[in-house]
Amino acid sequence: MYHPRLYGSFYDMGFKYGKLLYDKANFVLPVISKQKTDFGLASYAVLASDYPEFVDEIEGFARGINDTPEKLGAFLLSLGIFETTGQCSVFAYRNENNVIVGRNYDMLFAFKKFTESSLIAPANKFSYISQSDVFIGRSDGINEKGLFIAMSFVNGTAIQPGISFHFIVRRVLEECSTTAEAILLIRKARVSSANNFLIADPSGDIAVVESAPQKSEVRRPKRGERFIFITNQFSAEAMKPFDQGKVEWSKSEERYEGLKAQLADAEEMELEKAKKILSDRCVCLDLKKEQFGTIWSVVADLNTLQIERAEVKPKVTNYKVEPRLSWWLKKQAGTTKSK
Repeated sequence: MYHPRLYGSFYDMGFKYGKLLYDKANFVLPVISKQKTDFGLASYAVLASDYPEFVDEIEGFARGINDTPEKLGAFLLSLGIFETTGQCSVFAYRNENNVIVGRNYDMLFAFKKFTESSLIAPANKFSYISQSDVFIGRSDGINEKGLFIAMSFVNGTAIQPGISFHFIVRRVLEECSTTAEAILLIRKARVSSANNFLIADPSGDIAVVESAPQKSEVRRPKRGERFIFITNQFSAEAMKPFDQGKVEWSKSEERYEGLKAQLADAEEMELEKAKKILSDRCVCLDLKKEQFGTIWSVVADLNTLQIERAEVKPKVTNYKVEPRLSWWLKKQAGTTKSK
């Protein structure tokens, strides 16, 4: 797993990372089909209109790898649209005084070599730690305000040129400090595909936005429950017509029921308990025939910003503390005082 630290203007962040990958890894863009190119270019136009900062970053990255922004944008915005994408398990649990989150990202084992956990601190935006299996876009993260977001793929019934989940997650992390703000941003976005977004903040506001091109619904904990969770299907009745299923191979329903049972049994949640849940064979995927399974796992306390990550198949004993966000915030506080 790569561990880049990116800060400054969007263009500068893109150029720095693109040039690094080009110089150190001889990075070139993969060739994609005409179908993906056409869809990606149409989506790139939406991105340019709605989120122009990301286009600045794409332009910087493209310069760094000696390619064109349009080709790079088409590649990024067609990812996860026409092929199998992450099959994930995520939960949030609110104790009396803090909120604990946990997330497994399940993907083809071959993608392990592309994974990265980044400290990103754009100028005049919130800084954050986030994980992904593609540069620029993000799959989950925690920002300096303690806001957490993670997505999971749903096999929807429609796609449209628009904003992919990679950029939805990024904008939430960079611009939102509360769950309510994140919900509003997601529901206003022209999304390109079906996904679940689980969001939590330190106040204990935890929710899921079930999102598709046709509509979206917000789901909150049921009466008497202090937790919420997602795997790879829609659970809200209003969203089920937009979910074509066919994800039995990834044991989505078994993972859903496994999370539900363990969270319901917990009288409170702590990081060690969260690690145990995510490592459980009912939740952690390891499909040897399909060469598919959990390739990273994250737990965090949103009130203290303690983040721990397993960069392989998770076990209770193989998580490591992620210090970069705390380091960055202390550094910025020191810089402010010195002025």
